[in-house]
Amino acid sequence: MKKRIIASALALALALSLAPAAFAAGGFSDVTDAATARNVEVLRLMGVIGGDGDGMFRPYGKLTRAEFCKMAIELQGRGDYAVRYRSRAIFPDVRTSHWAAGYINLASTPEDKTPGLMHGFPDGTFLPDKSISYGEAVTVLARVLGYTDKDSGGVWPQGYLDLGASAGLTKGISLAGGDEISRAQAAQLFVNALNADKAGGGKLKTLGSETVLRSVDVAKGKLKTADGKEYDMVKPMTVEALVGVRGKAVLNAEGKLLTFLPVTNTTGKSVSDGAIIVRRNGSTEGFNELTGDATNYAIYRNGKQIAYGALRENDVATYDAANNRILVCDTRVAVYYEKCTPSPAAPTSITVLNTEFAVVPSAQQSLSRFKPGDNMTVLLTADGRIAGAVANDSGVSANAYAYVDGSGKVSLICGGALLALGCTDTAHAGKVGRISQSKQPLADARIGIAVTTGGVGGTLDVAARRLGTLSLADNVMIISKGEILSLNELTEPVISANRITNAHLNDSGVVDIIVIGDEVTVRGEIYGRVEVTGNLQITLNCGANGKESGRYILSDRTNTIKQGDFVAAIYNNNGLFHPIEPLTKFENVPASAWIGKTMVVAGGATYTVPESVICWNKDLSVWFADFDTAFDYGGVRNLYVKDGVVRVIEISAR
Repeated sequence: MKKRIIASALALALALSLAPAAFAAGGFSDVTDAATARNVEVLRLMGVIGGDGDGMFRPYGKLTRAEFCKMAIELQGRGDYAVRYRSRAIFPDVRTSHWAAGYINLASTPEDKTPGLMHGFPDGTFLPDKSISYGEAVTVLARVLGYTDKDSGGVWPQGYLDLGASAGLTKGISLAGGDEISRAQAAQLFVNALNADKAGGGKLKTLGSETVLRSVDVAKGKLKTADGKEYDMVKPMTVEALVGVRGKAVLNAEGKLLTFLPVTNTTGKSVSDGAIIVRRNGSTEGFNELTGDATNYAIYRNGKQIAYGALRENDVATYDAANNRILVCDTRVAVYYEKCTPSPAAPTSITVLNTEFAVVPSAQQSLSRFKPGDNMTVLLTADGRIAGAVANDSGVSANAYAYVDGSGKVSLICGGALLALGCTDTAHAGKVGRISQSKQPLADARIGIAVTTGGVGGTLDVAARRLGTLSLADNVMIISKGEILSLNELTEPVISANRITNAHLNDSGVVDIIVIGDEVTVRGEIYGRVEVTGNLQITLNCGANGKESGRYILSDRTNTIKQGDFVAAIYNNNGLFHPIEPLTKFENVPASAWIGKTMVVAGGATYTVPESVICWNKDLSVWFADFDTAFDYGGVRNLYVKDGVVRVIEISAR
């Protein structure tokens, strides 16, 4: 049993990390709501909004038609054209001396046979200082997105409100058409417009891949994200409320960064990039903070779905917004704090185990109690980030294991994956062992790997799911040649005990890690697409057995295999392929079925997606160069699976 005092300490740290904070977005002292602060900074970066010169945003104040008009023009990126329209006299109550004359005239002028964004009233006036209504605001932004009166059905404002709801424009806002809209609500609408669907498909701006905003260097005009990308900013400025937030870069035609758009859930609330440390067994407290109050999420540990009752104290939970899934990791490792960036008080990354780890924003408070040179225990997320830290004598036990490959390179086993570390241990090559790091006075900071010997071993019976007399965990991890395999990827039904180099028992007494020596054979199948060119041939990209891509003559014919089929074939010593069998097909698998890029749910089952999976471009009838390129292509995805693993993905734009 863990000491209650430790659970209380972690609970306090969690409560503090989630406590409401005051936000001063862009220097606006009156912006105290986190969601509004993020929206304000998104729009400030684009130049859509600015201040009144007094350091106030007035989030609950009303917005005039003239102010909204300027914001809409800036959102389109047409602000530089406003000066050309300032001298025109379109409305009698908008003189050329009016501060917004250029914006109003530009917004009211048809463009490319498309009606203007805003119109005047029947008496010919524009009423620039009149508060804009919710119905008017939605109508203007729907027109920015390319929708017309015809699309709305001609009933105003309800037609546009319905259109806005279906496009995702009004997410998180509930007002009647005639209600006045506040400045904070308008900011939400404009941010929604960046996420909303344009008429005819697509988004208003080019969006990058989902990632986390890590830092901004205003002096250099650079913004960095967690996926290692660095962007030139169109308008360099500080964005405190967006640092650490999960979202997407918004880019102009030259690939420069206009702004950074937070990911939101189905209710329109921004999703946290934080992590929750589970306070007690079976508790989901704080999960709503991760998900932005999204519900009906699934919970996964190491790629396997679990019930909330299986959560354990000190588990670390993060949120996969794209698939509405909570990802859980229980990896904890005792380490020596080597160094940090930028400061011990608020680190964004720390170096332990000779490796730099990113720090989850909510972990900064617990890490601030330590400084480089200390020993501590860190808790990791499923994607290998630091979620928190406690003292080694706190009662929170370290449990991390590492795998050492044949050359001595060490990888941390974290969240069902191998995380490469910057250290080696040739003495334990081919082994799995408990990993830790500490520094004693006058001694080097050494990384130790303790390999369990005796008691865990025996013959592996794949069908019976047993190692000797011991049962295998449902998600048992097979490590061979530096790769993680599923049990189904082993071809031999029985693997002798002398080929099992190491194994590990979990807390439930079942085997959850097995290391197999290099001589083990995994499925020697190759996968590809059948062509008929005189002889029956198969076009394939052989990743599993090391052969290069090419066309290979099959050794047999069958009436069941036809042109265009995706098949599996086993290579034998005579250079022939036999037998040949079609792969199981799942059609039109939606994006929501994916768990990151490594697993996917189809037909009620979860399938592993290996890095070597081959992907066919149905539009061009060629293979994609690699999986990442295929994944980013989007469109319709058909999966071809065998033995619990996706072997081929077929993709088309529609």
